[in-house]
Amino acid sequence: MSEQIPIKDVTPVKIKDTNIVKPSYSVRNRIYVRSVQGIFKILRQSLGLFMIGLFAVAPWIQYEGSQALLFDLAKQRFQVFGLTLWPQDLTVVASSLIVSAFALFFVTTFAGRVWCGFTCPQTAWTHLFIWFEEKFEGLRNKRIKLDQRKMDLYKFMRKVAKHSA
Repeated sequence: MSEQIPIKDVTPVKIKDTNIVKPSYSVRNRIYVRSVQGIFKILRQSLGLFMIGLFAVAPWIQYEGSQALLFDLAKQRFQVFGLTLWPQDLTVVASSLIVSAFALFFVTTFAGRVWCGFTCPQTAWTHLFIWFEEKFEGLRNKRIKLDQRKMDLYKFMRKVAKHSA
């Protein structure tokens, strides 16, 4: 056991300092959505319209002479189709939310992106915004050219109108 292990030279190599500071963020890459056609687009638009309509109409639905969905924070009560939930009913609300989360998980597992792609409120609002974007700024190629222009009155008015709508 008198053999020695050969030693390698591991002195650090000095790197030339170039004083180049790289930004800690990436340059903004815009996404320009293309317009597509087909049965799934029609299905997504129909379900999105239904979900946005349900969101807008739900507060005015009457059930047994009172408001069907009422979230009264001042009185600390929630009414959902005749069922009144008080703060002490938190376990019922929590358990129903847990069951809903598991149901969402299983539906997504077995049926793909049914919730996220077709009925999620964020998806519905995003597609509504994209529709307004196409109406005010044009199709994909026109939007790319518009974003490459310098800011002038035409571009400013298009952007303001899109975001205002």
